[in-house]
Amino acid sequence: MPSVDNHYSQSLQADDILNRLATAYPEGPNTYQLAPIDQLHIGGIKASKKLSQRVADLNASTVLDVGSGLGGLLRVCQQQHNALYVSLDITHELSKINHQLNLLSKKNSMVITGNGQKLPFPDHSFDVIIMQHSLLNMPDKISTLKECKRVLSPNGHLILHEVLKGDNYQEMQYPVPWARHPELSHLISEEEITALINTTHMQIQSMEDWTEEALTWRARQTSKQETPQAPVVSPNMILGSEFAIMGKNVQRNLQCNAIRIVELVIC
Repeated sequence: MPSVDNHYSQSLQADDILNRLATAYPEGPNTYQLAPIDQLHIGGIKASKKLSQRVADLNASTVLDVGSGLGGLLRVCQQQHNALYVSLDITHELSKINHQLNLLSKKNSMVITGNGQKLPFPDHSFDVIIMQHSLLNMPDKISTLKECKRVLSPNGHLILHEVLKGDNYQEMQYPVPWARHPELSHLISEEEITALINTTHMQIQSMEDWTEEALTWRARQTSKQETPQAPVVSPNMILGSEFAIMGKNVQRNLQCNAIRIVELVIC
C-alpha cells in the first residue's frame, strides 16, 4: 500500500533545489521566489496570505502548522505577525528541506518531524494550529482533531484550509498533488467534518467556501504551465513529472464539483 511519506519523497530533488536557490539568490530567496515549491496547496501564496491575516487578527503568540510540507505557509505568516512558529510534518525529507529553506531565507521557525494524529507536544502549547491541506492525508481524523484540541490553549483556535468532497465526488480524477491513488486521499464532506468537530466538543466559528477563487487560481496556473519558461525551481522537483497532470486534474475536479475548498475557524 502506498504511504504518505513515499508519495512526497519519491520524486524529491532536495540537493538540486537547495543548490539552485543558493546560487540564484545569494542574499536569500523571498516568499515569491520559493512559491513554486512551497506553496503547492490549492490557492497558492494568495491563500497563505489570507491565512496569515487570520493568525495576525487572532494575535497568536504560538502557532503550529500541522502537515507543513516545506514550510511556505509559516514563512508567509512571519512576514506579517511575530510569534513562535512551529512546523510539523510526517515526511522527514520535507522537514529537512524546510529547515534549510528557513536558513536560506533568514526565517526563524522550529521544524519537527512528527505525526499529526499524535502530536508530540504538551497540553495547551499553542494559541493557533493551522492545517493547510493536511487532513486529506490523515485517515484518523478524529484523533487528529482531539490532539489539536489537547495542545491548544483554552482560548485557542484551529484553522483548517481543506479540500472537501463535492456533490460530484464520484467523478474525482487522479493523480492529484496529495495522492497519486485513491488510497492516500482521505477526503470527507462538509457534513462529516462538522460532525467530527462536534464530537470533539469544539465549535465552528466560521466557514468560508474558497472554491471559486481556487478554480480561478488553478486555471491561471495551468495556463502558466503551458507557457515555456525556465524557473529556478519548479513543482516537478517536489512531485515529479506527473505534476502537470495533477494540476489539470485539480482544475477538472473543481470544475465538476468533485471537490470543494473551504476555510474553517474552530474554537
